[in-house]
Amino acid sequence: MFIKEKTYKTITSLMPIPAIEAIIINSKNDLMVLKRNNPPARGEWWFPGGRIRRGETFFQTLTRKVREETGLEVKVLGFIGVYERIFPERHDIPIVFLCRCEDGNVILNSEHSEYKFLNAHKAFAELHQMLKEVLTDMFKKKLVEF
Repeated sequence: MFIKEKTYKTITSLMPIPAIEAIIINSKNDLMVLKRNNPPARGEWWFPGGRIRRGETFFQTLTRKVREETGLEVKVLGFIGVYERIFPERHDIPIVFLCRCEDGNVILNSEHSEYKFLNAHKAFAELHQMLKEVLTDMFKKKLVEF
């Protein structure tokens, strides 16, 4: 379902937006990050994800957003956590999952200008403060060996 821009701005000005984010790892257990073109966090390296549509499950949203933003198919390895992100533009509540991608051809959509894979332990130096909490929780869960 598509929400018109004016309606979406009204909704985001009034209430938090439930969303999904995918921490995607490759066969080397490096993390995929995408450089954002849009607010919030324009120009920052971030994980793929987006809002949950009405009637969509968490896993349907995750599959859709990863495919839309990267062209990749992923396998969910586990649940990381639920977070709160308050930006000047909006208030997001992302539900984050750890996923593995098969090495494949990445095709970015217009939401991102570039992508890269980072060593999970070195990612702290390059990622936004809000994502560092997610990485800390990911390491605690020990879903994969980094």
